Amino acid sequence: MVVKYPSPETWSYATSRQAQRAARSFAVLKRRKVPVFPGPLFVGDDKKVKMQSARDVARRVMVLWAVDQRAEGFPKRKSLGLIKQLDLWDSATPSEKAFLKARTLDSEDCRRRVWGLEAIWVLLWALRYVRKLDWPKGMCNVESLVDIVITREADRSFITGAKLRPKAQILDAQDLTMRIHWAIRDAVLRHDGVVPEELDWSGDKERIQATMCPAAGVVEQRHHALNWLLNLLDPKDWDNVETPT
Repeated sequence: MVVKYPSPETWSYATSRQAQRAARSFAVLKRRKVPVFPGPLFVGDDKKVKMQSARDVARRVMVLWAVDQRAEGFPKRKSLGLIKQLDLWDSATPSEKAFLKARTLDSEDCRRRVWGLEAIWVLLWALRYVRKLDWPKGMCNVESLVDIVITREADRSFITGAKLRPKAQILDAQDLTMRIHWAIRDAVLRHDGVVPEELDWSGDKERIQATMCPAAGVVEQRHHALNWLLNLLDPKDWDNVETPT
């Protein structure tokens, strides 16, 4: 498979930082021959992007954790208890509040919300609890995630003392993730919805439908979390984040 990669230095509307970031992403993508959009495509410039606050990121982790616990069958009182204990109700979206308060839950909704673990992983990385975001070939280390979060459920300093990685690192992750997401969507639109199982186009990797590919789901959650972190298009709340490619 021959993939042609654009030359970011020729993009007239990209700043030097945006062009250099795109070039770094292309260097990673080339190793796996990931298809890319042939024209200019880049994330916001470092000087113009305003990130979520570290405390709001930590609050979002715990809201998603409470929602995940409820989705996985834990008692409603446990999830609501965590929300109350950390004073997180105002940080939950309307749909999350309805889900947490519901007497009965829809199984498909629960399955969808459990995917939030992948978003939690990204936010923990942004908060410096996860060392590195590896290539999204499969799901996150759930055991490690649980260890990180469950030991901090009752620790208010997780929120009050939260610190984020440098904005440049988060923008790097956003740029790369956006491009991988583009390749998945391109496969859905133009290549019968088939992608390599580990999102590696460089050889004879097993191909499966994107809708059945865990790695594709991981990328979707990462893109959502990163765009929220960086306030892409100024979303009203977590549920209204967009992931354009």
